[in-house]
Amino acid sequence: MAKNILVITGSARADGNGSELAKTFIAGARSSGNAVRRFDAATKIIHPCRGCENCWSKGRPCIVDDAFNSLAPYLQVSDILVLVSPLYWSGLSASIKLITEKMVAYTLPNRKKNLRIKEAILLGVGATDKVEDFDLMKAEFNRLCEVFDWKNGGVVVATGVKDPGDIDKNVALQEAENLGKAIQ
Repeated sequence: MAKNILVITGSARADGNGSELAKTFIAGARSSGNAVRRFDAATKIIHPCRGCENCWSKGRPCIVDDAFNSLAPYLQVSDILVLVSPLYWSGLSASIKLITEKMVAYTLPNRKKNLRIKEAILLGVGATDKVEDFDLMKAEFNRLCEVFDWKNGGVVVATGVKDPGDIDKNVALQEAENLGKAIQ
């Protein structure tokens, strides 16, 4: 059965390696008949969570009216969430973290909507050649899966990719495409 997949990218480089990894995953997922929506977080204005505990008080997840509230309807109808992030200071990019922090609205007892997401996937890219440098990013992702009770649908990391085009011959492209194709 086809799935609704939301791909959130977190790189400020529109033509960067993360974007290419996302495109390849999306092509694979669409080839299996899935519906995919892409949201480029780094190009949107999303303010940090203020911890004000006023989630849903205005009928939307966040009291601050920013791009997170326009993303929320897609979060609510997606079966699978895919986070695509460059490796920044050993973890997820700030634009991804802004979104995941605001997702606290979906953990509160007073929430007006629930998430349908049952599975999450992580796609990471970084200039480092050491796969262990992605450990903190993976830990952040695993914690999200734990908090929201999502199945970890897979992790693909592309090491040694810094400049645009570095990913072109990286095995991670094929891994991401295969992961997308496997979603039924």
